[in-house]
Amino acid sequence: MKVGVHWSGGKECSLAYHKVIKQGHQVVCLLSFEYQRPYIFHSFPVMELQSKTLGTPLKVARIKKAYEDILGALTKLKAEQGIEGIVTGDIAGAGCALVHSSYYESMAKQLGLAFMMPNEGDTYDVLKEVVGIGLRPVLNCVNTNFFGEEWLGRELNPESIKDLKALADEKGIDVASEDGQGYHSTVVEAPLFKESIVIGKYKIKRKKEKAKNWKRNWLYMDIKECSLQPKQEPQ
Repeated sequence: MKVGVHWSGGKECSLAYHKVIKQGHQVVCLLSFEYQRPYIFHSFPVMELQSKTLGTPLKVARIKKAYEDILGALTKLKAEQGIEGIVTGDIAGAGCALVHSSYYESMAKQLGLAFMMPNEGDTYDVLKEVVGIGLRPVLNCVNTNFFGEEWLGRELNPESIKDLKALADEKGIDVASEDGQGYHSTVVEAPLFKESIVIGKYKIKRKKEKAKNWKRNWLYMDIKECSLQPKQEPQ
């Protein structure tokens, strides 16, 4: 089946990409949504490199009215790319997935597309799966209500996710940040990447978000330079 993958460049969408490829599907495009400028949660320069090293085109849609604009983007992809399904990295049944799945299921049904959420199970188990298959995410955006600055830029690996689990349990947040409160990640290495991504120059910036019942104080990497480099052979 020809599918498009909802793409943020983070750990779960990268895991979903790898899963649907393993299942035999053809990923014809990555679809990213830009909700705000600057978009602090994920780096578009990094996403462009991910697209290049995967050999999968990246399509970016500017979002002002969530449902209408996303539906329009999917309609265009069906017409121009021939997609038969849409894939998201949300972890089924967890946090934001409950909202996102209702959006996508409705749109997929309207457009005659299959809707796929291949990530499922306990969120910590999914996080272990992420690092277990060889994905290398780094935390590019953290909420300082819960995280110290030392977490910014830290790689998620078998050792660090244990520290992350302890912190998440202490603070009462989701270890994979499926509740949208804790952090965001960007993947710099993956089994299907032909090259590795190296983050060069970046500025550390802050942004506050608040609504009626919550506030978030984000510390993020404003990435100025990044590049593709040959993969290093294991020692």
